[in-house]
Amino acid sequence: MKKLLFVFVGLLCSVGIFAQTNFQELSLEKACEQARAENKAIFLDCYTSWCGPCKIMANNVFTLEAAGDYFNKNFVCVKVDMEKGEGPAIGKQYGVDAYPTFLIINANGKLMHKLVGAMPLEELIENVERGLKANSIAEYEALYQAGKLDKTEQMAYWKLLSISGEVVKAQTVGDDLWGKLSEKDKRNSTYWPLLRSRATTIEGEEMKFVCANREYFEKEVGKEEVGKLIYNSFITELNMMIVYQLPAKKYEKLPTIKDLLKNNDVPRKEALLKITELAEARGNYNVKAYLDILDANLNVWNDSEKGTIFEAAKLFIPLVNDKEQTRRLGEIALRAQESVKDEIVKEGIIKIGLTSRRVSGKDGVYWEDLGSLKEVLDRASLESRYVFLYFHNDGQTSKLINEKLFSNKEVGDYLNKFFINYKIHVGEGEGPEIARRYGVIVPNVVIVLDKHGDMRHRVSNLMQGDFIERVNETFDDNKAVGELETRYTMGDRSPEFMLKYLTALIKLSSPKASFVALELFALLNDEQRISPEFWMLYHPQFAMISSDMKNYLFSNIQKFREKLGAEKVDELVGFQINSDLDQVLYNAAAKISVEDIDRTIQFIKQNKLQHSKQLIGLANIVKLFKNKVCSVKAYKKASKDMKPEEIPFADLYANILAMEPERAEEWKAWGKEIVDSLTDPKYIQWYKQLLQL
Repeated sequence: MKKLLFVFVGLLCSVGIFAQTNFQELSLEKACEQARAENKAIFLDCYTSWCGPCKIMANNVFTLEAAGDYFNKNFVCVKVDMEKGEGPAIGKQYGVDAYPTFLIINANGKLMHKLVGAMPLEELIENVERGLKANSIAEYEALYQAGKLDKTEQMAYWKLLSISGEVVKAQTVGDDLWGKLSEKDKRNSTYWPLLRSRATTIEGEEMKFVCANREYFEKEVGKEEVGKLIYNSFITELNMMIVYQLPAKKYEKLPTIKDLLKNNDVPRKEALLKITELAEARGNYNVKAYLDILDANLNVWNDSEKGTIFEAAKLFIPLVNDKEQTRRLGEIALRAQESVKDEIVKEGIIKIGLTSRRVSGKDGVYWEDLGSLKEVLDRASLESRYVFLYFHNDGQTSKLINEKLFSNKEVGDYLNKFFINYKIHVGEGEGPEIARRYGVIVPNVVIVLDKHGDMRHRVSNLMQGDFIERVNETFDDNKAVGELETRYTMGDRSPEFMLKYLTALIKLSSPKASFVALELFALLNDEQRISPEFWMLYHPQFAMISSDMKNYLFSNIQKFREKLGAEKVDELVGFQINSDLDQVLYNAAAKISVEDIDRTIQFIKQNKLQHSKQLIGLANIVKLFKNKVCSVKAYKKASKDMKPEEIPFADLYANILAMEPERAEEWKAWGKEIVDSLTDPKYIQWYKQLLQL
């Protein structure tokens, strides 16, 4: 009994696998190996995550049992996202520039056939078979150029070009064939696909030919097929009028179109007439009228018509910059989506509704009122947007950021347009756990997430610099810190990448920047180390964890001067020397000896650094302090060539008095002398407060 149960479960699993197309996760190389082993060709579905027709094929066509029966039997089936992994390379190799595209490839990787666009299963299988049985496009082209194709063969060539996405060539071959056809040929059902492709405008000669011979064609190809063609000619022209703001002359045709609709048997006449009213409103730039017609006729249009009408509204309504009308569009869209059955159309209308609601509020950022981060990520997935996650608390800084930054109209318009915006309180609800998850230690940090909840970018110091420019780095793979972090974790250590990663970490004031800088320095050869491209490695902030870069700069100062200019190099070297010397005054545990200071003085003199007197004066002061000299006279002598504002008086004053408090009066007297020599009011005021003058 147990054995029978296992067999039954196995059969169920088999049914689950083969009831639909079995797309395998294989590289093209592995797919070719499997194709050779199974003596099959490869069926390659080229798609993108944002492609609506791709989703239709994935959800409505390849899930059919008949699709599984055909494709699993005859092909090794593979899906490739054309924007990830080897997708771009495959697209370049096989000339994929529209989605979805379906490639039939033999086991050696040679392209056998190509299909472009979504289509019903029956048509897809028919086109696959046609491509496999037919001559190749190259063979057909040679025969066509030699004039050796009869009309039927040229029709077959045109069909092959059309389904392969060779639009320009198909147009040329089709025009040529149409010119060869007699009136009788044109009524022949063999050439109906060619006629159908050409009868796209209401007033075109081909459509007039169809209408003049309507009864005949209805018998030949079916009443529904002819009706569909007539409907498509009207809907195509009307859609152009509502989606785009065409020249006024184009809208003058609307009365004629209305008369044609009223006086002829046209499928979905009422729906088309209501779209002519929308077109009139669009032509007159009347947003209110457009929304009135839209709101009143939601029950008239089918899902496909609604999808285009709302897409048109999304483009049209914002042009008048009226938040009230944008808000109204959002309300209509969210109400309309409830009755839409087509999941792709429904998703599109929901997006329009949510976006319109988001951008039509008061000035500033629209924060989503959702119960959890999971709900936020679900919304991001639906709208294909990033999440702008702001971590805050009840402190004054958070209040200031809300008042000065997030209430700003420009900032609000930007964030509302491109992101799902959500606030996380670091001390409440799920805030502490989410903060830990994304490494947020202090509040007032922004984390940008993708729809899966992975960090895409991070922004701190929100009130500094160009905020919008820094957030906009989210969309740049070379600047988004989350994307760079992933590449670093995956082992990318090319100098070009490491420099981008280091730049991003510096912007975040990340402690990791010093370690990445040291790692990058070790990767470089001498030529690269001296190049302007990697000059940032020698900033004093990186010398705190290792002296390697500082020592290299000092040892090769002449080479750096030749490459970057003496002024630029001396400025940074002087800054580094200042930083090293100041450590002695700030940090009692600083590991700098008197001998180190003497070597620094010798280095300054030997290399004739700019501002050398200032640097030597500071070095002599630090040397005195290191030797525990407390006499003002010695320090005044050491600082005689220094600018008064550059003398580290405050640090000396505090440290000396801590050692010998009885020297307060003589040090205070020197402080007064410095105040008298200062010219900057800010320095004067600061010294007076220090000395309590």
